[in-house]
Amino acid sequence: MPFGFTDLEEGEGPEVEDGWLLAIAYTGWLYDEAAADNKGREFISVPPGDPDSFRFGVGQVISGIDQGVAGMRVGGRRRIVVPPDLGFGAQGNNLVPGNATLVFEVALVAGAEVPFETIDLQVGSGEEAENGDSLSMAYHGWVYDLLAPDNRGDTFDSTTAEDPFEFTLGVGAVIVGWDLGVVGMRVGGRRRLVIPHELAYGAAGRQPRIPPYATLLFEVELIAVN
Repeated sequence: MPFGFTDLEEGEGPEVEDGWLLAIAYTGWLYDEAAADNKGREFISVPPGDPDSFRFGVGQVISGIDQGVAGMRVGGRRRIVVPPDLGFGAQGNNLVPGNATLVFEVALVAGAEVPFETIDLQVGSGEEAENGDSLSMAYHGWVYDLLAPDNRGDTFDSTTAEDPFEFTLGVGAVIVGWDLGVVGMRVGGRRRLVIPHELAYGAAGRQPRIPPYATLLFEVELIAVN
């Protein structure tokens, strides 16, 4: 079977664009000519209440899903037929045999552009952080989640004012998003940083807590400029 898709329900939200962060619910079956709707053995199911998140158009998922959700609108549902060359190929995986054609029904739960962003939660009154300064900071870090309250997904790291993180600003000692996002803060200030994967840990992530292509959310506090 060739690649193809059919809209089961048109969404009324925005249309996805390259680079957007998406949340999808889906069920996948092995394609079976003899089965009703060609749905053979079900091999995976992800419910709307706990959708999978990925960045569209960067190769984070199989090509059949990247191509299949193109043009969808948030709230829509689509049936996608994925041949082996756009799925798991000749090797398959632990759920899918080699050379398998797949059928997916996908619901686009949420989608948004999530660019680099800094928001001051509290402006400090102390010394200003500049490149080359040695800083002491407290912070909390979450994996960015489109659907979580305040976008706070799973916590991956944190430290406190009593045991602050120390680093030199602007010399590559931290991820690029921190070097860009912390500069200009004043001691006593608090700032929210939204950091896309290309300014964080990239396509590889940082296992076990930061998955590949993860957008990160930090709330940081500048304790001291040393």
